[in-house]
Amino acid sequence: MNQLNNRSMNYRTIANTTKLITLIAVISLSSCKKDGASSNSNESNAANLSDSSTAADNVYYDVLNNAFVGFSDNSSVWNAAAPHSGKTTTFSTATENTATNLGCAIYSLDDTIPGEYPKTLTLDFGTGCTSADGIMRKGKLIYLFSGPLLFPGTTASVTFNQYVVNGYGILGTYTITNNSSDQGINFSTQVTNGIITYPNETNYHYSANRTYVMTAGLSTPFDITDDVYAVSGNSSFSASNGSSLVCNITTPLVKSIACHNVTSGVVSFVYDQVVNGTLDFGDGSCDNLATLKVGANITRTIILR
Repeated sequence: MNQLNNRSMNYRTIANTTKLITLIAVISLSSCKKDGASSNSNESNAANLSDSSTAADNVYYDVLNNAFVGFSDNSSVWNAAAPHSGKTTTFSTATENTATNLGCAIYSLDDTIPGEYPKTLTLDFGTGCTSADGIMRKGKLIYLFSGPLLFPGTTASVTFNQYVVNGYGILGTYTITNNSSDQGINFSTQVTNGIITYPNETNYHYSANRTYVMTAGLSTPFDITDDVYAVSGNSSFSASNGSSLVCNITTPLVKSIACHNVTSGVVSFVYDQVVNGTLDFGDGSCDNLATLKVGANITRTIILR
């Protein structure tokens, strides 16, 4: 009888142990599947947010480009010896086939004391006009220059008045500083409290610090079309749901005045502090393509906006 009871107890023990092992295996497998699904979801979300962030980078890059172009197009009126007729000079840009032209923008220069600074330059794109390089802008960019833009130490603050580029509206505080010296031409820009509204009316928040070091064009100071800059710095980009990217330029970006997009360089980013990725802007060709890599599973070509 005792032998029978012992066998029964042993059987129940073995059966319970087997059930426990099976349950642990099922829970472990389920956990692995959930972890894998979560990882894939994070990578996909990181890729989508990084793709979206390129529009913010390009639109805010455009503000510095327009400062160079606007200053160059109006170079004659910055000279203290140039004739002035009243406090405001208003005129259109040159013909549309020039590489620097901003299309149908109207310039207004508030020159309260001729030959002295600060000066305010307004670029008014009206209800919308397209530049020679195919960029559609509307609204106003208002620059307040502390001195000539190409003079070391000059700063410029920028105000956005219903300003939209290719359907993307931007707000925030934007400053430009000329840090040039005997060592070369160097500008820095800072975006704080930036808000970019996408064509579908989705809002994102953006901030950035950039340094631009001229690498070509120094020998032609009156022709900005051959100017090329190496860009370094960092930025942050966040969506309304709280997800965010922290980005650092790990290989200097190459940005020329003549090309709307960055043509080479690498940006590394971290999504929500859990997923790493990179944006590689290519071999120097002036195109609208970049290679996006996120985690171990995503590599794809994206179109810059």
